Amino acid sequence: MGSRRVEVEAKIVLPGCDLLRVVEERLRGLGAVHEKSVVEEDTYYQHPCRDFAETDEALRIRRVDGRYELTYKGPKRVIDGSKAREEITIQLTSASQMARLLEALGFRPVAIVRKHRDYYKLGDIVVSLDEVEELGCFLEAEYSGERGPEEAARAIREALEKLGVSGYGSTTKSYLELILESKRKA
Repeated sequence: MGSRRVEVEAKIVLPGCDLLRVVEERLRGLGAVHEKSVVEEDTYYQHPCRDFAETDEALRIRRVDGRYELTYKGPKRVIDGSKAREEITIQLTSASQMARLLEALGFRPVAIVRKHRDYYKLGDIVVSLDEVEELGCFLEAEYSGERGPEEAARAIREALEKLGVSGYGSTTKSYLELILESKRKA
């Protein structure tokens, strides 16, 4: 079964991983529910005929807890500091078969992003506390309610203020973009 929606999220760059525990305590104090802790591995693919870096798109296979999914992400729009983009996700029974199919069609893997992620639910906001290999620690706040993108961005901003992280640096770049940037600089 697949899903299609507009993803609205904000990403905060934490200056130190010790802040993950501080934010966890704030989340609990606000009544947030810890949903799960997972390790996610995302393999990103490049289209054979167009440059996803130029078109601001992404295609990935995610492996998490013995489950697999293929996700397409469309170009980003920035709304009130949050990014919004179309997201289409299809559940897979085999990541390796999908990888073989993509590669047979000319797609090539470009990078793997691995992260330890703790999911918390705070009302209509899903807060992810991430430790990303090669990058450091981040907080992502994604809207999961029924409101439009502008109202979703406002709800995210309010949640970030309540968590005391709105003063930290933010980015609209994906982990893939950040990893590719760090590799180019190295």
